[in-house]
Order: sequence, then structure tokens, then C-alpha cells
Amino acid sequence: MNDLLQDYRSEAAGPVECLGQTFASDSVRREHFLKLLAEKLQDPTFRKQEGFPQGTDEAILAMSDPPYYTACPNPWLVEFVAHYGKPYDPAVKYSREPLAIDVSVGKTDAIYKAHSYHTKVPHLAIVPSILHYTQPGDVVLDGFAGSGMTGVAAQWCGTAPTSYRFELEQAWKKEGRAAPRWGARRAVLNDLSPAATFMSANYNIPFDVDVFAKAGKQLLQSVEQDIGWMYETLHSDGKSKGRIDYTVWSQLYSCPECAGEVNFTEEALDEESKRVKDEFPCPHCGAELTKTRLERLYTTKADVSTGKSIQVPKRAATLIVYTVGKTRYEKKPTSDDLNVIQRIESLPLPPQVPTTEIPPMHMTHERARMDYVGITHIHHFFLPRAAQAMGKLWEKAQGQSDARIREFLLFMVEQGIRGMSLLNRYKPIQYGRIGGSQVGLDMPGVLLRFSHFKRGQPLVPV
Repeated sequence: MNDLLQDYRSEAAGPVECLGQTFASDSVRREHFLKLLAEKLQDPTFRKQEGFPQGTDEAILAMSDPPYYTACPNPWLVEFVAHYGKPYDPAVKYSREPLAIDVSVGKTDAIYKAHSYHTKVPHLAIVPSILHYTQPGDVVLDGFAGSGMTGVAAQWCGTAPTSYRFELEQAWKKEGRAAPRWGARRAVLNDLSPAATFMSANYNIPFDVDVFAKAGKQLLQSVEQDIGWMYETLHSDGKSKGRIDYTVWSQLYSCPECAGEVNFTEEALDEESKRVKDEFPCPHCGAELTKTRLERLYTTKADVSTGKSIQVPKRAATLIVYTVGKTRYEKKPTSDDLNVIQRIESLPLPPQVPTTEIPPMHMTHERARMDYVGITHIHHFFLPRAAQAMGKLWEKAQGQSDARIREFLLFMVEQGIRGMSLLNRYKPIQYGRIGGSQVGLDMPGVLLRFSHFKRGQPLVPV
């Protein structure tokens, strides 16, 4: 599952060069290499490579943009290295002093913050190492690439702004080192995770910004026409309609003294400090409560996707934050809001939302903690409204005819998966609503992508 990163031109740019061959357009280039990849997939020896995904040819081809990116071992690696690499010359002496880097540099950069990944390192923390150990045009290999920041860093060496170059050169000068040789390096990125390679490819393969911006706006407008009603709420004036920014769902517990139902957010959240109280009274019997004394409540629901009854934590919509014009407001859900939620819950799960069962594995600690909160399948990570929105966004993105723009639209939508899921926790004193993962609950990285696969499981076609 490798990314071959090299020169790329948009469909409108005319002839394109790829691995020494010239094609009339990028679509012709893609068609040519997809045909070659399809032929390669028929080779039993090729498919017997360790780590080869157990998926259909159609699904692998749908995810791939060869030779830049393939959702399987990339058969063009040797040709790529032969075309762009330099043979080893023992007469040329290579020597570099060790280099220490602060890997926290760049963690506030917009590129780093988008598309979270559990092993992500900021590209700005990688750039100095690439500049120090390589020359412009060299091939950089990252065999465990994760989300592809090494590829971004390799390209950044040739596109870094003047201010960054000046700052780095001054720092190196103070340390007694020669100025770096600026210029892009080529990168080969490899990872077993389909989520990782999908992110790597879209972080590194260029695209037409203007075309994407137009397509992105059209996608959002189309989704709003279809499901905008799910995010409407009546303002306190009884006339104006507001747009829901987010809804806070609270866990419901049972009081150990009177067995009364306790809405944790309503009872435990201090309105002034926006922090959880150490102790708070039961709204029914007045007993002093703490979170550790409460007993989690569950409710039994029919999971129409699996045909089984499941137990899920009992939750209640507790707070709606919405916008009218440019002003933000808060309110408790009204009967109308609750009716809309019930209407959404009655809708079938969109086919774009995967219903794959989460297998027992090390990353999920034998899945015990997720079972405890009622999550045994991927779609359980999403409340009904979020599932409808993510499914519709994915559907619209898949409908884009241009292959490169389609992949980048999917890349854009993928960014919302974590924040739209139950992993996103409410942090009222923090700006923004992507407050980080719930404590003790995590989504396996290999299953992050809606169109996903893992070893031993067929690919879901894109």
C-alpha cells in the first residue's frame, strides 16, 4: 500500500509525464496504469505477498490511483526508484553528524491538526532531518508512513515560505552548521493501514484547488437541501429558525439511594465554572452523589442493521447550541426538537455507513471497554443524526465524476468522522467542539475509513 509521489497535473493541464512516459491527459495516464494494475492483480504470485489485502480486484482498483497510490503492494516501486533514484557510488563519500530535533514543533500547524492519526508527527518536525541527511531530488523512504507527514515534509523542502527558510537558516548558523540545500525530495510512503495510505495519498498528491473548492461548496449545498431539516431548531422568539451547531448528549445514571434517574450533565456540570462538581445532590432524594457512586443506565434497542437487540447506554439530548444570523445561543431541547430526533431515529441507516463487527484485537483491549458502552460494530460509533449526515456526505462525494477531486472530497469528509462520532466529548471551556476522544474509548485506526478493509475481510468498494 504505497504512495509514489511525483509530478502531477490537473485534467485541464494537457499532456502529463509519468515515469518517463507522456500521456495526453491525466485521465489517460490513470486509465493506462489502472489497466496494468488490473492485469497485475491476476498474477497469483503478486497476490501471495505478505500483507496483501484480502479484497476484490474491483475494490482495490477503485481505491487506487496508480502509479502514485495503490491499495496493495505497489508494483511500480522498482521502476520509480530506477527512474528517479541514484545508484550507489562508493567513490562519493557520505557523512552527516547526528541531528537532534524537537518533535513537538509544528503541532499547532493547520496541516498537522487536520485528519488526526494516532502516530502523527508534524511535518515541520521532519523537515530539518530531511534537509540535513539528503539532497534535493533524493528519494526518501518511510516504510511506516502513517498519515504521510514524511511525504509532506519532503515536498515542503522545496515549497517552504521565505520566512520559514530564513528562520531555519539562522538557527543552523547559530549552531555552526552550513545552510541547508533547499529543494523538494521525492518520497515513497508505505503503510499497512488503509486509513493511513488514504490520508497519505491525499496529503501528497496535488489537486486543482479551484475545482475542489467549487465541488466542495456544491457538495455541502446538496447535502443541506437533503438533510438540512435535521439541523434546524426554533429560536426562543418562536418565529426564527436557527441552525444547530451541536447537541450535547448526556449519560443517564441511577441514584444508588432512590434508584431515580440522574442526567449527569444537568446535575453535575457547574454552570459558572463549566466543570464537573466533586459532589452534587440527587434531584429526587437529595442524596449526595459523586460520579463513582452512580450506576450507568442502559436501554435495549433494535439494531435494524444487524437484526439483533442491543443494549446501549441510556442518553438524553440535554443542550442545543445553535446560531441565528451571526449570534450563538443555547437552549434545552423542546418537544419539537425531540420529535425531530425521533423522526431521524426512525430512518434506515445509510448504506454508506459500514456495519462491520469490530473484531477482538490488541488495539481495543479485546473490545471489552467498547462492549461496555454498547459498541460492537462500526455504525454504533454514530448517533442517528450523525450517521445520516456522514452517510449523505460520503454518498455525495462518491458521486463526483473527476477521480482526483472525488478522492479529495472523500478526504474532506473523512476528516469529520472522528468529530461526528461518539469519540468526540463535550468540553465547554475549550474553543471548538472537537474536544478529543472519550476516556477509555478509541476507534481502531484500521477501521477509520468508511470504505475500509483489513486482513481477512473483503474490501467494501468505494
